[in-house]
Amino acid sequence: MRSLKIILFILLFIFIFKTFSVKIWDSDFWWHLKTGEYICQTKSLPDVDPFAFTSLQQDPLNPESKRMKFLLTSYWFSEIIFYLIYNYFDFQGIIFLRASILTLLIFLIYRGIRREKASHYSSVLLLIPVVSIFASSFTGERPQLFSFLFIFSIFYLMEGFRLSNLSFAHLMPNSKLLPQRGTSTIINSWIHWAKWCHQTQNILYLLPVPFIMLFWANMHGAFFIGIIIILIYLFSEITKFLLKRFGNTLPFGALVSLVTACILSILTSFINPNGYDVFFVLKELKLKYHRYIITEAMSPLDLIGAGLYEPYIMIFFLLVILGPLIFLLNRKRVDLSDVLIFSCLASMSLYMTRIIPFFVPIAAVLIVRYSVKTMENLNQIEWFHIIRKKIESGMFYLKSQPVKILVQVLLIIILIFSLFRGGLFQKGIDSGNYPSGAVHFLKQNRLSGNMFNPYDWGGYLIWQLYPDYKVFTDGRELQEEIFWQHVSIMKGSSQTFGGIPEWKLYLEAYGINFIITYSVDSFSWSLIPLVSALLYDEEWQLIYLDKNSLIFVRDIPCNVEIIHKFAMPKEMLWNEVIVESALKGKPTDPVLLREAMSAITSLSYNNIEK
Repeated sequence: MRSLKIILFILLFIFIFKTFSVKIWDSDFWWHLKTGEYICQTKSLPDVDPFAFTSLQQDPLNPESKRMKFLLTSYWFSEIIFYLIYNYFDFQGIIFLRASILTLLIFLIYRGIRREKASHYSSVLLLIPVVSIFASSFTGERPQLFSFLFIFSIFYLMEGFRLSNLSFAHLMPNSKLLPQRGTSTIINSWIHWAKWCHQTQNILYLLPVPFIMLFWANMHGAFFIGIIIILIYLFSEITKFLLKRFGNTLPFGALVSLVTACILSILTSFINPNGYDVFFVLKELKLKYHRYIITEAMSPLDLIGAGLYEPYIMIFFLLVILGPLIFLLNRKRVDLSDVLIFSCLASMSLYMTRIIPFFVPIAAVLIVRYSVKTMENLNQIEWFHIIRKKIESGMFYLKSQPVKILVQVLLIIILIFSLFRGGLFQKGIDSGNYPSGAVHFLKQNRLSGNMFNPYDWGGYLIWQLYPDYKVFTDGRELQEEIFWQHVSIMKGSSQTFGGIPEWKLYLEAYGINFIITYSVDSFSWSLIPLVSALLYDEEWQLIYLDKNSLIFVRDIPCNVEIIHKFAMPKEMLWNEVIVESALKGKPTDPVLLREAMSAITSLSYNNIEK
């Protein structure tokens, strides 16, 4: 029986590992990987952007901005880790790194729930929504993976320290077990040994926290959330000690240890290339366009209002509603630290969707904690106790040993089948997200001049083409002005300046000689307006297309040979639009098809007239 339980538990976490072992898909991963290579080769952090030809040393619209330097240098340690793992183990190493970090996080969440006295099977069931959240939207190969693990690790260690002290104080209250006059030497020795073991255990809980903060601050900017959590513990535990209210108080010695560890952790977190600048960058981002155009920077309330009912958002709102209700039911026993941590992370998540994966694991543990207390309270009510006994007696056969064994065997069979169905682990890159064919074409046929590209392809193009080519923009969005110029070009802005459309004016101003793009937007499934504009513009010729990318080149003397060799009728874009629309997860939109057909038919008619 016990061996079956162990086998089932191991298979479950292998299945979780497999769930997180998806192909590489995150567009930001590539510029992190290239930056790691750059740092390893130059043995220095970049002080200016080496990858985009549009980047200046400072933002001309906001010279005092610290954001550019922060983005160039704040991820350096995680970027080195990414590059070294790739260098030794290729992309499979990156996939296994991601899966290992997330699986370790899920295991810690399981241990955290179990520590709150939840049963083994209840704890496993509670992992399902947590795993689904991370698996649905947060498996990107980015430094934030480390942040997911670090924030819960700090919470897990701090809670271990608190619970250890409270349980020890409960075990040895004041008088009876403490040394008294005439107490035997053996009892005195036992008590001193117990105290020494307890103090050692406390140190082991707190000792890793400053080191976690030190590493975190050099791996991802979200370390500021760790600082907030630490400050909450610092404030709430001191408040409880002074007022003797709002929850169980730590002994004075334990409080001193906690305060020391918290202060040391905050100080070590500022040993990084940007020091305190993270808070200035956050304040700057709050006022920027990111809050309105980047999905993960938006409020989940805005996403719901826009009709985006993703499972992780639904689970988040369920926890946000359930948390205050469970606290209210236990209002006489609620702890100040728990309420402040839950409220703070919930508020931050309501403001910005990308905080949700930081909130959910901690919220799950806190809700379990107070759910257990609620059950303890209900068990003291006679009618509830009677009903519970009747339910348990009715489920007697389900709890019998043969039934348990049968259920475990069935679950083991299901897990084994699921593990080997379609291969144990996925490998490589999700090539449908990237212009791999276009990149190969550019490597084989060296084009001169500057390149224009969509920002979500910028990272991949940096990884594949630097230093032969530099990008126009990428996911870092180092300068706001460049981002908006990119948007104007992609939208094919028809506003004219001196008789020249805005999109074309920008291309000329930056000396753009060729354009690599897709024809259908991945989110709206609409035809990219730039593609429509290029269809009608005689200066631009189509020289390449495949199932997800296009290359246009400017019709000028230096490109005569490449145009003569690869030029194709622009009407061929019709096939590209259909294929891209189908591959991007939605049946071909009739409106899109009519739009493309109208553009191409008009183009063909004009060509016939000529």
